[in-house]
Order: sequence, then structure tokens, then C-alpha cells
Amino acid sequence: MLTFEILDKKIFIESPIDPIDSGKAIDDVVEKYSVDDNIPFWIEVWPSAVVLAEFILGRDEFTNKKVLELGCGLGLTSVALGLKDAIITATDYEMMALQYARRNYIRKIGDEKNAKFIYLDWRHPFISEKFDFVIGADIIYERSLFGDLVNVLKATMMPQSICYLADPNRITSREFFEILKDENFSFETVLKKEIMYKGTKAVVLIYRIKKLD
Repeated sequence: MLTFEILDKKIFIESPIDPIDSGKAIDDVVEKYSVDDNIPFWIEVWPSAVVLAEFILGRDEFTNKKVLELGCGLGLTSVALGLKDAIITATDYEMMALQYARRNYIRKIGDEKNAKFIYLDWRHPFISEKFDFVIGADIIYERSLFGDLVNVLKATMMPQSICYLADPNRITSREFFEILKDENFSFETVLKKEIMYKGTKAVVLIYRIKKLD
């Protein structure tokens, strides 16, 4: 069980990793649990998720709003949204991640009346519902999926919608934002935060994205 104290909230996150590995560096943990080309990024909570959860808990704009979460992983940011009384559709490509996220959400919030946890493949999205907010933490790393992610944003955002993406300042993410610009989205950096997590320093940026048409 991973424990996070964010602002005045204590959040417990269940993970499939062995407790003896919980204090290890994230990259070491992911490498240990990888099998061939199957890299289980979802089994850890990444720094971007911690920063985005804190960002959510410090704001009131999500209350009673419909929020789509992309790549929910173990559900730390889902829990943060639940604590702000958001109406959540949490999605992931990994079915086991969704199971853990749902359990972690219910453990803290008590029920799931304002949340649903569903499988989503960005390459074949079936969601046509519009959302007030779209969020994601550390999901901009696979170049081959950048176009698919932009298409998901096109399908789920309205001109008044806001997307918040947290990213550890990867060089590859710049390519994604160039695509966004070409597809008539605007974006700006609303937060830059340095975080020490499991003995490693990370710089996390949160971007605010708007659809222009």
C-alpha cells in the first residue's frame, strides 16, 4: 500500500507490487515487473500524478463537473477528483489498472455513484460524450499515439472545456504540442513544480489546453 499526504488529505493507494519494492526508484520497479515487451507503467504512481492530484485538490473548479480522465493508472488523481465531488469517467488501456483504480477510489470516497471506470483504447475510441474537463498525468510519451490522443480530445472537448495534462517535461512531449497547435488547440503552462519522489528529483509541468473551435 502506497501512502500519500497531499495538502490535508491522506490517500492510500493499493498496488500489485511487492511491499519490499515500494521504496525503490520507479524505473527499477517497472523494469523488475516487465515481461518481454510488456512494460506495466500503470503499477506505480508517477510524479506527474502526485503533482496533478495536488493541483486538483487545491482548486474548486472540478466540483460537480464532468471529468474524463485519460490513463488513470492506480487512481490517485481519480481519488483527488472524487474528493472534489467531480463526476468522473476514469479510463485506461489496462484492465487491471482499472480494477485497482476502482478499489482505491471506493476505499477513500466510500462509493462510486459519481464515478465509472472504463477501458479506452485511444486508437479506437468509442466515447462521444462531451466533458467539462479532461485530465491526464504522464500520458504524452508514445509518439505513435500522439495523433490518436489529439483525436480523443477533439471528440470529448467543447470550446468551453479545459484539458489539464501533467508531464515531466519530456522532450517528446514538445512534438505532441506542435500537433495540438496544428489541430487548432491552444495551450499554456499553468504550473511548474519540482518534486522529490522516491529519491529522485522531477520537474513536472501542468498544461492548460483549450479547443479553439
